[in-house]
Formats: sequence, structure tokens, C-alpha cells
Amino acid sequence: MQVTQNNTNKFTLIFSRLKNFLTIGMPLAWWPVIAALLVNVEVLSNDFLLGDYIHLYNVSNLPFVDAIRVPFGGHLLHSFTTVVWLLKSLFGVNPFAFLFLALILHLASVRLLFEIISRMTAKESLAAFGATLWGMSPFAIRNLGWISVHGHVYATAAILWVLLDIVRYSQTPALLSNRLLVRHALLLLVATTSFGVGLAFTLVFALVIAFWKPLPSQHARLVAVYASVALAAITLYVTTMLLQHDANDNLDNKVDFINQGLDNISGTLISFGKILSVGSSGLVLGPLLIGKISLVPKESLVSVATIVALVATLPFLVLGCIVSSPIERRRVFALLLLPCAAYGMIVIARAGGYMPSPASTPRYHYLAPAIMAIIFCLNISVLIDRLPTRVLSYGRTSYFIWLLLVIPLFSMGTIAKSESKFLRQKMQYKQSLQTIETALEGSVGQDAIYIVNKPFRVSIYGHTNQQFPGLAALFVMNYPSNTVDGKQVFFLEESKEVVQMTKAQQGTRISELLIHTPQGDK
Repeated sequence: MQVTQNNTNKFTLIFSRLKNFLTIGMPLAWWPVIAALLVNVEVLSNDFLLGDYIHLYNVSNLPFVDAIRVPFGGHLLHSFTTVVWLLKSLFGVNPFAFLFLALILHLASVRLLFEIISRMTAKESLAAFGATLWGMSPFAIRNLGWISVHGHVYATAAILWVLLDIVRYSQTPALLSNRLLVRHALLLLVATTSFGVGLAFTLVFALVIAFWKPLPSQHARLVAVYASVALAAITLYVTTMLLQHDANDNLDNKVDFINQGLDNISGTLISFGKILSVGSSGLVLGPLLIGKISLVPKESLVSVATIVALVATLPFLVLGCIVSSPIERRRVFALLLLPCAAYGMIVIARAGGYMPSPASTPRYHYLAPAIMAIIFCLNISVLIDRLPTRVLSYGRTSYFIWLLLVIPLFSMGTIAKSESKFLRQKMQYKQSLQTIETALEGSVGQDAIYIVNKPFRVSIYGHTNQQFPGLAALFVMNYPSNTVDGKQVFFLEESKEVVQMTKAQQGTRISELLIHTPQGDK
């Protein structure tokens, strides 16, 4: 008995020293941020890819007030495009600036997530665990690594900021100032105009508050404010789509997609269950389920995730709800509305037949899993409260041991980029720029510069000259004027339709660049 007691004391001493060593000069709240940075820092080596060029071209070609009104893939992108315009104006065509900002915002969201969970559970070690789990997720880095979906990162930071305010003020009841509510309205609109899931969150946020009732004395006021923001978001969406005539983004196409989803209710519900399963299972199992060292083949991801959700995730959620109080239960179900709304919008919007399946598409799993991390930790918290008090004293030590064990796993399992895709795109970009530069340098003695306009692939589903008219669009991106060394630059384009399309864009640089010429003429 004495030997056993001595061994227990030794382990306790070791754990205590480990905890003291790791927490010296570094509050627990910052450890999830450091862990997320270590796992995701490689994203800074990424480059522009596919649709990134369309966004850069739009802010270079269109007046600012026109550029921010252009939707893409059914997403409202006013806020996202504003960021693209600002970063390009400050740093030029430089992917590092965009990737650095996304990484910083991701780390800020990790910190916000820690604060939310910590305040809701009163357990810092559990908050550190939940924030770290989400911050290091292999799904997260796919959003950070592709500039075209950085709006998902912007929307997440905005939503988590609003949620933190709600949680903070629900614990210290006070009259919410009009200034705070205006900030919430602006943040929700930023989320709405950054990525599609931001719109989904905004549309259901009033319902979440109505069900949650975090501030009973101001319940009606909050619901009215958030419902008004939802109405404004719907109005903005419909108006923007009606004014947009791009065949890839107009309202009719989106309505058709939605109708197809609603016509096939059973298929839509199955797709919804799959994407919810992948999001929840991927959050918990991380690199074991997805990424470079996954134990699950990519083609089996959805099936395995569904099984995991049914036999582990769902029963765990049910168990947590059984042992929780009615108030805690209502809070969990209210928060569940948020990822359900996000995934529901994705499934319905993608019912038009886009491939691959949205369930296995990494860029859709970012904001929803952040809310799932909160729910996950809330359930763990109510279960921990049933354990002996002494167990709780090992929370920090357990977190640090877990962190030391999994950081190498998450670091090896990250799926920051597809090397082949980025390499092909980068080589195409460099070769195309070289073509332009060679033509400019060889224009000695000419009154004007004429360059054959060649296509530049910017879409996974095929090149579209309407979105990105070849080398001429690259020229607009990289050169501040259509005149170089005092000479007017023109691009010779075979397609009469493309030239007519650009000429119709009055007030743009591209409208002055393209000249129709028969094949082979120059």
C-alpha cells in the first residue's frame, strides 16, 4: 500500500512540474493559439489558385463600387472583395499578404473560441482543448490556404465575436448599448457578405437567440434587432442577384438549384446528414479521419464519418443532453441551429449537381465545426461535473499531455494544399506573364504594342473568357495602366463574342484592351 501511495505521489509531482513548466509566462488562453500557429504556418507558402485570379482581376478592372457588388458562385462578397481590393492596393499581386491576414484572423478566432467556451463552462482547460481541436483541424487549413474562400475565415471571426458578446453579457446582466447592437448588426452583415454560410447564420440568428434566451430581460429587443438584420440580409441578397446579369451567378440559377433540392427532399436530407457527419467526426478525429496520414481512404470518408457520427457523436450528444439541466439543454439545441443552418444552405445550394459532394469538400467545414466545438465542450462539461472534484484538478495537466501527443500528429496530417494544382497554376501564371513581358520588351520602334490574347485557366470546371479574358486580364491585374512606356497596349482576340462582351463593360480597362482579329492575323 505504501509503495502504491509513493508511486501516486511521484506521478502527481511530475504532472505538477510539467504544468508549472508549460504555464510559466504563458497563460493557458494562448496555448491553443500557439498550437494553431504551429500546425497552420505552412499555409503561408501557398500561392494564388484558380478563382483567386478572378477576384484580383475584378478589383483591378472595375471601379471599386462596381467590383464589391459582383457575387460569385451565389455568394455575396461585398466585404470579401473590399479586403481583396485593399490588400491588392497596398501590397500588389502578392499572395503572402492575403494568406497572412487569413492566418491572423484564424488565430484570433481560436482565441475568441477559447473565451466563449471558458465563459460557458467555467473550465479553462476544457476551453483550451476545444479551441485547440478546432484551431488545428485539417479542415481549417484548407480554408486558410485558398484565397477565394477566405471569406469563410472573415465570416467566422465576425460570428464568434458576436457570440462572445452574447455570452459575456448574459453572465453580467446589463442593458446592451445601442452602440453594441449596431456593432453586432455590422458584424453579421460582414459575415453575410463574406461567404454563403455567413448569410445562413445571419438568417437564423434571431431564432437562436429566441430559443436560447441568454438575456431574458432584453429578449424581445435582441430578437427584433437580429430579425431586422436577417431581413436586411435577404433584401441585399435578392437585390444583388437581380442586378447581376452574369449567367454564373444570377438569381434564376440559384433558384433553380434550390428548387431541385426541395424537389428531392429525401436526397437533400441524406446529403445533409452526410455533411453534418463529416463536420462533426472530422472535428473530433482530426488527422485520423482526414488529411495526409488519414486512416480512412478519401473515397470512404463520408461512409466512415456517418458511422462514427451514428455510433459515437450522436449518442454522446444525447447523453450530454440527458444529464444536463433544461437551461443547458436549451442552450445546446439553440447553438445546434447554427451549423444546421450553414450545412443546410450548402446542401440545398449544391443540389444543382456540382461535384464533388459538399460533404467531402474541405472548404465547407470551418465555421460550422467551430460551433460544434462549443457544443462538444458544453457536453463534456456537464459530464465532468458528475465526476469527483479531485479529477477536475488534473484538467490542465491532461490538456498539456494531450497537446504534446497530438501536435506532431496534426502537423503531419495537415492538408494545406494540393501540390500539383498549385504548381500547375503557378507555372501557367509565370509563363503567361513572361509572354506579356517579352511582347512589351520587343516593341521597340512600334507606336503601339499588340499581344496575342491567349486563354488562362481560372476555373475547376473549365475556362470561361467571360470571367477572365485571358492574358489581357493578367495584364490588367499586374500593370497599373493600359499604356506602357508611352505606348498603348492592345490584345488581339479571336473570339468576336469575347470582344463584344468586354466592349460592353463601359468604364473598365478591359473594354479598351481587346481587338477582334481573325485567327492568325496580327
